[in-house]
Amino acid sequence: MKSKRWQDQIAPGLIYVVLSVLALIVVYPFVHVLAVSFSGRGEALRSGFHFFPRDFEWQAYKELIDYPFIWSGYANTLFRMVAGTALTLLVTVCAAYPLSRPELPMKRVLIMLLLFTMIFDGGIVPHYLLMKELHLLNSRLVYILPSAANAFQVLVMISFFRSIPSALVEAAKIDGARDLRILFRIMLPLSIPSLVTVGLWSMVFHINAFMDNLLYITDQSKYVLQQIVRQILIENKLDPFTTATNVIPPAPESLKMAAVIVCSLPVLVVYPFLLQYFEKGTMIGSVKE
Repeated sequence: MKSKRWQDQIAPGLIYVVLSVLALIVVYPFVHVLAVSFSGRGEALRSGFHFFPRDFEWQAYKELIDYPFIWSGYANTLFRMVAGTALTLLVTVCAAYPLSRPELPMKRVLIMLLLFTMIFDGGIVPHYLLMKELHLLNSRLVYILPSAANAFQVLVMISFFRSIPSALVEAAKIDGARDLRILFRIMLPLSIPSLVTVGLWSMVFHINAFMDNLLYITDQSKYVLQQIVRQILIENKLDPFTTATNVIPPAPESLKMAAVIVCSLPVLVVYPFLLQYFEKGTMIGSVKE
């Protein structure tokens, strides 16, 4: 048996080295943010790399928890995350299933119109005027209704529905099942990986979104968490913290990093449980006939 060439022996090691470096590049910013958020005032103000908090302190999180708009922001974000994801899944399924059936008339025209929306957009001013005419300004419904339909997600679900053998649908029709029964009793149970994938995309979108808040909402009690964090990070609105009863308030950098960690918690908690479905759904949904 011939021994392996030295190139074959070195190649795996080089791949692991490159992947380790890339992993370090991706993970380090989060480690830095976490270390600064738990650091005392002097350590947080120190420039340079932060791999762990040398002066461990909870003060930034305590101040952040006492800030009332953090909790209202969390409530509004959870509302749009749950309601918006559920509505997106409903609209996506109801749009994708008919478009996946070969007997639908004018199917190609409808898909082309769907693709058209991915290329062209009306712009901010028409969107604002539309929300005003629909009386959605300063309403929490503005968070979920405009983003209920996503053309890319509909195309992914169309591709998945097409991958399901048509013999199942034909057999169900022979047994007397109608389209709604076929959809809810056959298609959806087989589509759980793709549904979880689309749901995770929608959930991450709603967690990260703040532009609709910036454009359409002026009532601070209806601000989402990302807008509250944006005020802390970019607009530097730290007055409620600096006027606290503490003799030595936490460093602004610690407050900012703690806000980033608090804002990232929903994704960090949910994503590990959905990872296996996310990978499977993405791969299956990308297969074309």
